[in-house]
Amino acid sequence: AAMSARCGARIIGNRGASGIDGTVSAAVGAALAHRSAGGGGAFALLGDLAVLHDQNGLVLGPEEPRPDLAVVAVNNDGGGIFSGLEQAGHPRFERLFGTPHGVSMERVAQMADVPYTRLEWASDLPKALLGEGLRVVEVCTGRAGSAALRRTLQRAVDTALEG
Repeated sequence: AAMSARCGARIIGNRGASGIDGTVSAAVGAALAHRSAGGGGAFALLGDLAVLHDQNGLVLGPEEPRPDLAVVAVNNDGGGIFSGLEQAGHPRFERLFGTPHGVSMERVAQMADVPYTRLEWASDLPKALLGEGLRVVEVCTGRAGSAALRRTLQRAVDTALEG
């Protein structure tokens, strides 16, 4: 992911054994800790497989504190990160690495009884992030387009570092 520089943002990266272990639960815990330290709302940017792998992290017991957390799920129907790596040429790529699942994050949100918003336009993101409590915002993308964008960004970074 790429964003412009800013002051006052606390950014936490979680990396489990496979990169998706407990990411929803970790985001909930980080949001609760952030609020305890006097911070405001929190946001988690996660891939669809990461959300599906830890979707039960959205289910909180009746006595558990509720985070002010927007879980932004980038849904490209599978393992989009692999589309830009060498295994993309594997003959059985879709089944082994693409792992399409066909699950809408709306169904995940319904299972956990949390509010859901589907982002239709990038310009609608600030509005989609409004709200309080635990909620899910789904952003649907295409794997091929995302891989091409990552390659373009990487070339721009390479060019900037060479100069």
